[in-house]
Amino acid sequence: MTSPLDRLFLLQEVLLEVDQKTERRGRTPDHLVHIEAAYHDARRQRDAAGAILSQAGERKKALDGEIQDFNEQMKKYQQQLQSVKTSREYSALLNEIDGLKREVRIREDELLSLDETMAGSSTDLDRRDEEFPAEEAGYEEQMKEWRAEQAVLDAEIAAAKKRAKSLRAELEPRLLKTFEQIRKKRAGVAVARVDMVGPQTAACSACHVRLRPQLLSDLRLSKETVFCESCKRILYWIP
Repeated sequence: MTSPLDRLFLLQEVLLEVDQKTERRGRTPDHLVHIEAAYHDARRQRDAAGAILSQAGERKKALDGEIQDFNEQMKKYQQQLQSVKTSREYSALLNEIDGLKREVRIREDELLSLDETMAGSSTDLDRRDEEFPAEEAGYEEQMKEWRAEQAVLDAEIAAAKKRAKSLRAELEPRLLKTFEQIRKKRAGVAVARVDMVGPQTAACSACHVRLRPQLLSDLRLSKETVFCESCKRILYWIP
C-alpha cells in the first residue's frame, strides 16, 4: 500500500511530465523553425496585401460620398446665387463655392492616388493568392511528421492530466495545498528525494544540502511531513 508521500511524489512526476510535454508540444523543432517562419511570412504578406486593398476600397467609398455631398452643396449655393440681392451676399456664396471646389479637388487627387495603390495591391494579391496554395501545401508536407508527433503528445498530456486528477483526489487537502504552494515557488519540484551520500549521511536531492542526523532520524521514524531546512521542500525518504 502506498503512503501519502508516495502518491505525492508520483503526482509530482506526472505534473512534471505534463509540463515537459506541453513545453515540447508548443516548441517547433529547430530544423523546422525556418520553414515555419517562411510560411508565416508568406501568409502575413498575403494578408497585408489584402488589407491594403480593403482599406483603400473603404477609403475610396468614403471619398466618393464626400465628393457627392460637396457637389450637392455647390448646387444649392449656385441656385442661391440667382436670388441674392446684394454683392456682399453674392461674394460670400462664391467664396463658399470656391472652398467646396478645393475640397473636391483634394479628394479627387487622393482618389487618383488610391487607384494606383489599389491597382498595385490587386496585382500583388493576385500573385500571392496564386502562389500561396503551393507554399501552404509544401509547408504542411514538411510539418506532417511534427503534426503527428504533436497529436501523440496531446494524447499523452491528456492521459497524464487525468492521472494527476485521480492522484489529487487521493490526497489529504492540507497536504495537497502545501505541495501546490511549494511547487509554484520551486519550479515544479515540491518533493525532494533524500539521497544517502555516506553510510550515515543524507542530503536533499534538490538543493544538495546535507541533512542533520536528527532530521534524518525524524524522517525515517516520523509519519509527519518533514521539510528540508535549506530549500523548504518536502523530503521524501525511500527506505
